[in-house]
Amino acid sequence: MRRCLSRVRRAPVLTRGAVHARVRVALVVGLLASVGVTGRTLHAQGASPSVDAPLLARADSITVGDYCAATRHVLAAVEVRNALIDELPSAEQQRDQICDPRASAITLRQLLGDQPATLAGTARLPSRDATTIAASVISAMEEFYRVTRTDRLRPVIRAALGDSLNRGFIRAAETEKSLMRRDVRDASLERLGRYERKLGPSSARLNGLEVLLNYAAQRWVPGFSATPSRGPSPWEVVASYVSTYGTITDGKAQAVSATEFGLRRYLFGKTFAAPGWRGVLFPSHWSVGTLVVSDRNGALVWPWSGTSRTGAYASWGAIKVGYVSGRHGAVLVTRQLQVIPLLF
Repeated sequence: MRRCLSRVRRAPVLTRGAVHARVRVALVVGLLASVGVTGRTLHAQGASPSVDAPLLARADSITVGDYCAATRHVLAAVEVRNALIDELPSAEQQRDQICDPRASAITLRQLLGDQPATLAGTARLPSRDATTIAASVISAMEEFYRVTRTDRLRPVIRAALGDSLNRGFIRAAETEKSLMRRDVRDASLERLGRYERKLGPSSARLNGLEVLLNYAAQRWVPGFSATPSRGPSPWEVVASYVSTYGTITDGKAQAVSATEFGLRRYLFGKTFAAPGWRGVLFPSHWSVGTLVVSDRNGALVWPWSGTSRTGAYASWGAIKVGYVSGRHGAVLVTRQLQVIPLLF
């Protein structure tokens, strides 16, 4: 018994400053830990690079000149010309566009912009770079494919060209078509990935007012609407009441309530929305705006009660920092979260 009492007497007594220091450390550690624990990775699932490898290798081995030679063989056959009937003039025009000498040396993969720009293109020398006429060549290839790869024309072309030339034409035509389908697929997956990042589990939670404001903005405000090519706009309106800000006043950690008015921008690049701790450096969004707080501290204090003050805030992912001059506890810190769904 005496031994136990002696241990109790010798137990260290924490001063008030030490307690406050430990509280501050606990708040910071808890804030960072919660960010790491709740990190998410939400990328659209595209095809594995190995799936496209044979197609890309084939596209690297076929030049626009090879495609041009194949179209010349097709239209040189009398049987094919007779079968084309009214489509013959347009097919000849498409052949001439495909056989543009400026594009003859580049591969189908380069034509669709799947490789770095050439030295001439980098130097902005349009007359020496085939990328300046790529759109017209691709359009001609697509139209030539539509005309010649019908069920009616296929057997005619096969019989007129023979097996070897016909295989060469099919290889060039189908490779270009597959590349176009691949681009359409990847563009669709990218759009879906943007919707997932902005509206999915890793996105910021909105309150009822923000839901209505953003619903209206994406329909009637320029810059906030979705488009068929890019998907959703990266911008979002912020109008929220936040009761989870924290500050230090007189050596004490205290809660602060604030209203935020600003803009949030989602980061759609592949580097962002990283998992775990990397999400702190590469989050899915950032925001900036105006902050309104009261002179009184507290978790559920109305920002306009007493003497209200205006400042600014900025966020990088889930971590937000605000500054309001002229009050005790001018620097405010919080983590993006919603305590009550659709409220705050």
